[in-house]
Amino acid sequence: MADNKSTGGFWHSLFSKGPSLCDLPFETDMHSHVLPGVDDGFRTSEHSRKAVALLASVGVRNMILTPHIYPELYPENNHDFITARFREEEPGLQDASGLIDFKIAGEHMVYEGFEDTFSAPMLLLPGRHILIEMSYAYESANIDEAIFKLVCMDFHPVLAHPERYIFYPSDLKRIRNLIDKGCELQLNLLSLGGYYGKGALVKAEAILEKGLYSYVGTDLHSLAQIDMLRSLRFKKKHAAELERIMLGTTALFNSTR
Repeated sequence: MADNKSTGGFWHSLFSKGPSLCDLPFETDMHSHVLPGVDDGFRTSEHSRKAVALLASVGVRNMILTPHIYPELYPENNHDFITARFREEEPGLQDASGLIDFKIAGEHMVYEGFEDTFSAPMLLLPGRHILIEMSYAYESANIDEAIFKLVCMDFHPVLAHPERYIFYPSDLKRIRNLIDKGCELQLNLLSLGGYYGKGALVKAEAILEKGLYSYVGTDLHSLAQIDMLRSLRFKKKHAAELERIMLGTTALFNSTR
């Protein structure tokens, strides 16, 4: 879920001579809130279409749109409603982008009773992967149970932006524990520019340097974030690992399992 952003540390990246998005194989964005009018992301079709056109200009060719799935905040956001909304908007998004292939999934909040929803139709990433998140302020009490049950049901949980959870220490022990339980991790690109603050930046770099991320996305909520993405320069020492997870994200998009 979106929180209050601090961009104070972001612009330090502009002075780096490292690679930009255009220098890396960032063809697939697996996490965005571009589908308009369904959550705290884009509000209008016009802005959503402008967003995908801009993303296409920096090399994005595949997008998975992932509206928030959290009944307490977005009671209408279930499988049928989101799928119907996507069908309405997809032709306009394709016309605007020209090159991007779209799929629909969801970013599922792990709340009390989340496990009880597993028998209902779910908005999944390809290959029975499921994108999950928690509050930024506290760990979901049932996160271990949810991951266990998902894995037992042959789902593959992917925790969105672990670097942004303030309750996870930088020693990464708890994050490694979730990986050991069968959870994969998805990086928010803007975390590496300091967009979410120094703590998220430091943690993102640590997770990246340990090779613990599997996938990458923008978590795009606004047009302003695209300007930041286009200006972002990554550290040279991170280029190889970013390339690995970018290629892995494209492989996920193309999964037919």
